Amino acid sequence: MRGRLTRTRTAAVVGVAAVAAAFPAAAGAHRSASRAQADALVYQSSGRYYGGGSVSEPRSAPLRCFTADISTVAGGGRWGAWTFSRYAFERSHQSLCHTGNGVVIEHLIGARWYVLWEGSEGYPPTHDTRIGSFEYRGVPRAVARDLERGLS
Repeated sequence: MRGRLTRTRTAAVVGVAAVAAAFPAAAGAHRSASRAQADALVYQSSGRYYGGGSVSEPRSAPLRCFTADISTVAGGGRWGAWTFSRYAFERSHQSLCHTGNGVVIEHLIGARWYVLWEGSEGYPPTHDTRIGSFEYRGVPRAVARDLERGLS
């Protein structure tokens, strides 16, 4: 009887520890993008799903002008976002970095990143939406929140 109670108590402690360990992971499920991922997000993405347009971030702006993050809450790291870094807003770097205040959310489909939303205000749509000639693809709300935390 005593052995069974000890095992039960041990299992409960292990279970509580596992749940407690899961909450910090859920709160911070994003991670910084690697240099190669940041390069692909900023310079090599396609605007195909963003109204058929093209992404025209100036290649003259060095990668250190941007900060990029990868969401891991859904899709195994297939969602990413980037914005301008603190470096870009330093007075001496603003003309080099061509700064703005927006965020770009992208989705990795196959081996290519596609822009699904960009903007400086509002919230990305959670389902496919057509506004005028633009078709905005939905961004899962958990992914958008995770990326927002990562870029903050």
